[in-house]
Amino acid sequence: MSQLSKRMIEVVLMCLGNDFEKRLYESEFNNCNGYLRINNYSPPESTKEVEGLGMHTDMSCITIVYQDEIGGLQVRSKEGKWMDINPCEGTLVVNIGDLMQAWSNANLRSSEHRVVLKQQHVNRLSLAFFWCFEDDKVIISPNEVVGEGNSRIYQPFVCADYLKFRESNEKGKFEKVGFTVKDFAGIGECMELL
Repeated sequence: MSQLSKRMIEVVLMCLGNDFEKRLYESEFNNCNGYLRINNYSPPESTKEVEGLGMHTDMSCITIVYQDEIGGLQVRSKEGKWMDINPCEGTLVVNIGDLMQAWSNANLRSSEHRVVLKQQHVNRLSLAFFWCFEDDKVIISPNEVVGEGNSRIYQPFVCADYLKFRESNEKGKFEKVGFTVKDFAGIGECMELL
């Protein structure tokens, strides 16, 4: 998963253009690390759809998700509509996380997503691999990513400080949307652009 995460970061940097994958990978992403979470969602007791995990963003740079054939993963579109991410054998889902959003100066957006349980009497299983900057890394968007004539929309911050902020916020524990990287490090009027 570490090797796959490294390759996915390179692909994401390629999407930003300007040969960033060649120039910025070593200096910015070489010390990243990851952890795996195994999620077991108990089946809903009613026949109605039930949120297994409410709307949230991931705190990572990227998250690689495998979901079983039960499905239930949904991503929120720019228009605010929930779209099913149907399981497809042999595929993985890659989400951009909050740390990558801040590092990229919001050129890449952290995806709002949730898990909806739809099938009675069936547990839903998923594996999520979170690829993160090292705890002591200062997250600041490089000048070449911000672009000439543009401003940074996040103030620099230490990765571990953001993780602590998210884990202890009042609106909801751990990964609930309510407080995100823009609440933690967003710079005033620039945040209206998001």
